[in-house]
Amino acid sequence: MKLRIAVCLSLLSTPVFAQPTPQVLTIEQAVELALKNQPSLRQSRAALEASRGHVDQVEATQRPTLSLSASASVGGGGPSRDFVDPSASSAIGASAQWRITDFGQTAAQLRAAVLNASATEAGLQTDLLDVRNQVELDYLAAVARTRLVTVADATVKSEETHLDQAKRFVQAQAKDPIEVVQAQARAANARAALAQAQSAAAVAIATLRAAIGEVDPASTIMVASNWPVPPEQPPASVPDLVATARQYRPEIVQLDREVEAAEANIEAARAERRPVLSANAQTQWSPSWSRVADMNGEHFHDPQPAWSVGLSLTWLAYDGGRSAADVRVARANRESALAQRDALLIDLTNQIDAARAAIDANRAATQASTEAVDAARAQLKLAEARYAQGLGSQIELTDAQTAVTTAEGNLIQSEFQLATAWATLRRSLGGK
Repeated sequence: MKLRIAVCLSLLSTPVFAQPTPQVLTIEQAVELALKNQPSLRQSRAALEASRGHVDQVEATQRPTLSLSASASVGGGGPSRDFVDPSASSAIGASAQWRITDFGQTAAQLRAAVLNASATEAGLQTDLLDVRNQVELDYLAAVARTRLVTVADATVKSEETHLDQAKRFVQAQAKDPIEVVQAQARAANARAALAQAQSAAAVAIATLRAAIGEVDPASTIMVASNWPVPPEQPPASVPDLVATARQYRPEIVQLDREVEAAEANIEAARAERRPVLSANAQTQWSPSWSRVADMNGEHFHDPQPAWSVGLSLTWLAYDGGRSAADVRVARANRESALAQRDALLIDLTNQIDAARAAIDANRAATQASTEAVDAARAQLKLAEARYAQGLGSQIELTDAQTAVTTAEGNLIQSEFQLATAWATLRRSLGGK
């Protein structure tokens, strides 16, 4: 007895660590977290910063450069003094260079770098839209799975009620004992369906966490059980939607900039063999000291600084075909960007048309599914009333319960597809 009491006291004294309270996120909050935490966006921002740094690198070649130098040395011996007599020398110098003109080569390189940076910035906007869209889709999937858990849980409770009714009828010898077994089987199947729905909901939440970019394993999140309110008005016509997409899709802006950058690279490659005119200036001061024997003993030599200024003109007469190869690469890059842009413009209408058709179909399906749910619930209510009075059968009750579960699942599916279609259309329009 004392041992049991000690064990109980030990268990009572063991600290219980509270689980963290799940954070219920709205779809807007989930998107906001993803835009802040998603590593892919950090990579895109780093790429944009690198492209802007390349612009600075090209601009730096147009500015003067200044370099400083200093040297010092000690030695001895020679034809005019003893081996042990030391001598010291030092030099301080400065030189400056400035590329006056390269006849358009740097200008073309700078234009290409600026356009590449603009294309990278548009690419970042594309990545932002993709992350937003993925989070929205994963959030909607998590909401759908959560609502299906609610439906499965309600089915379990309903089947357990039916089982309890069947047991009472059998005890009163009003029903055949097989109805209890049948009700037990349906209740067990409902619990199994609930477990599967809970597992699918957990997987959907995990997928949403990955889309948000959450790396803390201790944090837990939940989604609101309500759908985002869809627009009341149907989407505009396909031609109007296509015009909006061509105006706001960042992919089109990105590819346009890549085409312009490729054209600038072609010009820069052609200008590689143009002459370069530069200005240069330099100065140097080289004092020295030695112990050479003369009338005054030690000798210190301090000459005046030397300086020079000048112009230089260089021209690469032959580069072994490198500039021609660079032109060929730049032309191929331009053709690739043109082909990608044309493919996007061709696919744009198909994307918008499909999303608009999905919205129209699922708006009608949602309305029909809502009516089906109301009818199925009314049917189940009548079947339960008949069974409670001993008039109905297990078959009638089972059919009514199955009809409610199926109708509610269909409604959730149509609502999910409707919300997904709207999200897909927004992505196709460039977020507008």
